[in-house]
Amino acid sequence: MFTNQDFEIFNDQTLAGRMHLIKTVIDPKFEQVAPTIIASLQTPSEPPFYAHVAKHLRRFKNPPVDTWVAFSQNKRSYKAWPHFELGLWPDRLFIYFDILDECKPAVQAKMQLADLTPLLKALPAGYVISNNHGVPATQLATPSNITQAIKKFDQYKHSELVVGRAVLVGDPLFEDADTLNKLIITTFKQLLSIYQPVMAAVSAERQV
Repeated sequence: MFTNQDFEIFNDQTLAGRMHLIKTVIDPKFEQVAPTIIASLQTPSEPPFYAHVAKHLRRFKNPPVDTWVAFSQNKRSYKAWPHFELGLWPDRLFIYFDILDECKPAVQAKMQLADLTPLLKALPAGYVISNNHGVPATQLATPSNITQAIKKFDQYKHSELVVGRAVLVGDPLFEDADTLNKLIITTFKQLLSIYQPVMAAVSAERQV
C-alpha cells in the first residue's frame, strides 16, 4: 500500500529520473491494488471495468506533476468516459470520480444540473470537489461549493467535474495499510452512486 515515502518520487526533478521512479515504485502498487478496486466496482449485470495506468507518453521534457491509475468500462480508453482515478500529487493521494472535457458534451446532452446536484450532496462529509483535474487544489464538497461547482461545470466549456477524497502527505493513514485500503474501496463504492446514473446517461447519448 502507499506510504509517505512514495511521495519522494516527486523530489526528482528530471524526466528520466521521475519516470523511472513512477514505473518502479508507484506503478507496481497501482497494478497490485487494481484488481481489488475493480472487484469492488463490478456488478454482475454491468460491463467490466478496466484499469488504465498512466503512461505519460506525451512527456518529452518536464517530468509528470502527478500520476494515476484510472478505472473505466471502456477497454481502450477512459478520458472520454465517466471514470474513477486513484493517484498521487506531490502533496496528496486522491480517490476521485471524474467527468473530463472529452466526456462533458455527452453528459450535458442527457443530464441537467438538477440531476447532478442531489447525487453530489448525498455524499458523506469530508469529500472534496473541483472543476479542474489538472491541479491539486480542491474545495470541501459542502452544499454551497457543490452548487457553485456544478454551475461552473455547466456554464464554462472547459470546466470539468472532479469529486472524491484526498489524503494529504503525513496523514497517519499512510502508516496503516489496511485502513487506507478500506478508505480507498469505500470511497469508490460511495462514488458509484454518482457514476452509475452518469454512465447510463452517457451510454444512452452515444447509442443515439
